[in-house]
Amino acid sequence: MVIACRMYLTTLDIIIIKHMNIWFSPLLILVLSINPVFAGGAHAGGIHAGDDAAGDSEAPGILYETIRSPGTEPHKPDYSHVSETDMDSIFFAFNRPDTTGCAVGVVCNGELIFSKGYGVANLDYGIPIRPDSRFMIASISKQFAAAALMMMAQEGVLDLDENLRTYIPELPEFEKPITARQIIHHTSGLRDIFNLLSLADIGLDNTTTNEDALVMLSRQQRLNFDPGSEHLYSNSGYFLMSVLVKNVTGMSLRDYTHKHFFEPIGMTATHWHDDTEIIVPNRVISYRPTSRGPGQFYRGNMERIGARGLFTTIEDFAKWDANFIENHSHLEDFTRTMTRPGFTHSRDSINYATGLRHGKYKALPTVGHGGSYMGFRTHYMRFPKYQMGFIVFCNQSDISPATYSRQVADLYLREAFSDQFREYAADYRNEPLDVSFSVILEDGDLYLKRPDGDQQRMLWTDSDRFRAGRWNLRFQRDDNGGITRFTMEAPRTGTITFHKK
Repeated sequence: MVIACRMYLTTLDIIIIKHMNIWFSPLLILVLSINPVFAGGAHAGGIHAGDDAAGDSEAPGILYETIRSPGTEPHKPDYSHVSETDMDSIFFAFNRPDTTGCAVGVVCNGELIFSKGYGVANLDYGIPIRPDSRFMIASISKQFAAAALMMMAQEGVLDLDENLRTYIPELPEFEKPITARQIIHHTSGLRDIFNLLSLADIGLDNTTTNEDALVMLSRQQRLNFDPGSEHLYSNSGYFLMSVLVKNVTGMSLRDYTHKHFFEPIGMTATHWHDDTEIIVPNRVISYRPTSRGPGQFYRGNMERIGARGLFTTIEDFAKWDANFIENHSHLEDFTRTMTRPGFTHSRDSINYATGLRHGKYKALPTVGHGGSYMGFRTHYMRFPKYQMGFIVFCNQSDISPATYSRQVADLYLREAFSDQFREYAADYRNEPLDVSFSVILEDGDLYLKRPDGDQQRMLWTDSDRFRAGRWNLRFQRDDNGGITRFTMEAPRTGTITFHKK
């Protein structure tokens, strides 16, 4: 059901760093002067096929923060054109009672303005997917584990820059120590636990405990690189977070996050699945395609949590998204803490924050994460500028939730994308070739139209760059920032310039 969006006074959105060319606003200078942690001072110091780290499209080196500015209103998206029929058309392949599918949620300024299930949660019994169906959300779980570490740091029981062996003595004594901060930002150099288990021929059907996984990591004598020197996604650090929380607080990750996050936020249908025998109401079963049709995939027989293993619903996750606007958790300065990006020792910025990935989609900054594990496919993409979040949870391994969440964003933020791309729309000409092209704006997308009327959608790649079919386009500006021309590159043609008429 689509409902009206209630507006709040919220944030001023600032692009902080692009390839380390620093731009400061007066507000940012003030924040940096009073908060050295925000400035990065506190950081003095292969993705496994079954657990995807992909979030929304990335813009390497571009970091995005949302800084609360009292009295500043967010940009107000106009989605009055959106209907439930439009959403049904996006998910039409699953809108029947005999297939797997997805649950989708759209959050605007802290309110769940659309939620619906498409397809079946359990094919044995024909139970439909609903907004209150409980999915294991794979790597989207990581932000909740990382939040627990930030909470422990706030309580003063964890030093994010201390040698991790201080808290987990079973870890090897590497030549250079790794820290909690580094496992949060994937700069520790730890080898990936899922790849290690695979190399040891420990399959997904085996019951593997935390102790088994910890023993595997304790046997590693080398890291992929010196801690803090590079960024490489690794599930090992996030698995270790569950061990770290238990060792430091005496509470399980499940109980600790329930106390400090899920209970105060009101996420009553969310839990870490650290007990393989627990009953999960409204549980979704995951599947994979086989020659005989969908086959069950997720066995639910592994206790390892942190890197994945969180069960939640669209309705509960919408409350988590709302917490980026109005904090109800025990973690102070929640939004800035969760979205503050990491750095390497050389001060190179990375686009990974506290279990969240910074990126851009159609030139608009995003923060989110993707997940892929044993048939569960999940995607979360948030646009801080518009305070809108798009959530898609699916239960078959060949479904791409990122594709669907972007289509939903295209629908709801059509006017925002149109505003973003409007300056490119014009006619362009190359005199030596006696050829003209038109760049046309339609429903938030740009199209390159040839003289014969054929047109191709232009996909934004970075800054003033687009791709249209086999052509790479780069728009150029004058000293006042206005678009004056674009260059086109294609195989065996070199660079050809088209000037704006």
